[in-house]
Amino acid sequence: MLSYYAHHHGSGHCNYAQIFSKAFDYESVIFTSSNFQFNPNVKTEKLASEDPDGTGTDQKFIPPPAYLHYSPVGQKTIQHRSAQILNRIIREEVKFLIIDVSAEIAALARSASIPYSYVRLPGKRNDPGHLQAFQGAVFLLAYFPEAFESSNTPAWVKEKTIYLGFFNRFSKINQVKSTHKNNYIKNVVVLSGRGGNKELLKAIPRLQKRFHYSEINVYGAKENPAHTGNLSFRKSTTNFLKTLYEADLIVANCGLNLTSEIIETEKPFLSIPEPRPFNEQEYMHAYLLRNKLALDLDFIEKHDDKTIQNKPVKNQRFINQSAPELFRSWIEKYQYNPEKLRKNLSEIQTQLYQDEIKSNYHI
Repeated sequence: MLSYYAHHHGSGHCNYAQIFSKAFDYESVIFTSSNFQFNPNVKTEKLASEDPDGTGTDQKFIPPPAYLHYSPVGQKTIQHRSAQILNRIIREEVKFLIIDVSAEIAALARSASIPYSYVRLPGKRNDPGHLQAFQGAVFLLAYFPEAFESSNTPAWVKEKTIYLGFFNRFSKINQVKSTHKNNYIKNVVVLSGRGGNKELLKAIPRLQKRFHYSEINVYGAKENPAHTGNLSFRKSTTNFLKTLYEADLIVANCGLNLTSEIIETEKPFLSIPEPRPFNEQEYMHAYLLRNKLALDLDFIEKHDDKTIQNKPVKNQRFINQSAPELFRSWIEKYQYNPEKLRKNLSEIQTQLYQDEIKSNYHI
């Protein structure tokens, strides 16, 4: 049996955990302290929070070792969550753990003799905490294409990584993608994620000025009385995918999960990076621009609507729609055997690629 640890920050980690749970026929258990609303058939273990609870010693007095990022000493909730994870893994006879993401959980798993795979995120992650977590893993997973790999990444990390490409919860839903483009951008959809949106909100006055004739719908951000006119603030949308496909322009931060959902629509995408640990979104933003999957605010302000709408967005070589299912078939083939998995990384990567080519071209 496989299990999945999903970090509580934002919603992306839990979204990916749920996708993998479905791919493994809902037999896997998800460990998380997030309040994410999982589907009813998903097995979860709600963990105690790792946030400070007043029982631990501040890290500035007892600094963590270099292989950890966050490790207060004596905190009861962290002790409890560690016991939760280990007890459930032993009780369920879990053979393999996917960690998305936590250097601390990686250290816990390795020291408890639990084989694990570590999910790599974009950004500059050559610090000791990440490198030690990578080194202790049987193999690494990247939910982004190899073309998005950083030049700063050590060769041994790349060799240890299985690149699954972009995939998301909508990948299996057949969509009729609109080929019609308006002469003008009439509907601007602004999506605010849960991980912080300071830069996104700062860009709204520039968007209002540029698209003064358009309807701008902002989803997920708290309404700001200073922003009026053609702005509409909405808490959520009943049909997220429909909202994306009806947009003439999508504006959002460039976290991995939301980015994968947006680029599948092949709609014009204005990417606005937010400050994140290890420059995650700054790196993702640069990769998107380089691969012509997104636009920046300067381009939007300098060009007319027709140019923006006709800006090519070619996602076919980056979207791997059946990656979790292909991954499942291979990990089950080796029966979670760490030695066989590690030795056959190149074979797994080659077959993932070949199977996806066959799927795309109906071979």
